[in-house]
Amino acid sequence: MIGGQVVSVDASKLVLEAFVLMKEKHIGGLPVVEGPEHHLVGNISVRDVRFLLLQPELFAKRKELTVMDFMKTVMEQEPETGMLPPTTCENTAKLGDVIEMLAKKTLPRIHIVDKSNQLVGVVTLRDIIGCFVSEPKDYFEDYFGGVFKETILQANRSK
Repeated sequence: MIGGQVVSVDASKLVLEAFVLMKEKHIGGLPVVEGPEHHLVGNISVRDVRFLLLQPELFAKRKELTVMDFMKTVMEQEPETGMLPPTTCENTAKLGDVIEMLAKKTLPRIHIVDKSNQLVGVVTLRDIIGCFVSEPKDYFEDYFGGVFKETILQANRSK
């Protein structure tokens, strides 16, 4: 996925716009970017709406609160449980390394950046699972050397 195709939100946009975009795109989180080069500066997820709803001072400013101001406020007020910085890997990482990082940190997504921290993609657990659910013909046979052949045959018979 190239940078122009990655669904992201600019840090200067209203936080409500970010939540609306997540709803419209049916996604659970967005990378937060700045500038024309889309430098990754944070991330926001549907789980973060709790801060907006449960903190009266944030809720009162919801119509003017930018994504960046929202992230900064949450990080200041909730340093232990608040928003975490985005987990990234470079676009040269191997899929196995990405899977291992997601598993170790129990994350739903990882942001892919180039050497200048420009956002170039996002890989989610759903993306990875999708690779194994709708694989091309003989994918497992070619990739795993037939280790899962019997399991795949049984699964296909039960459909």
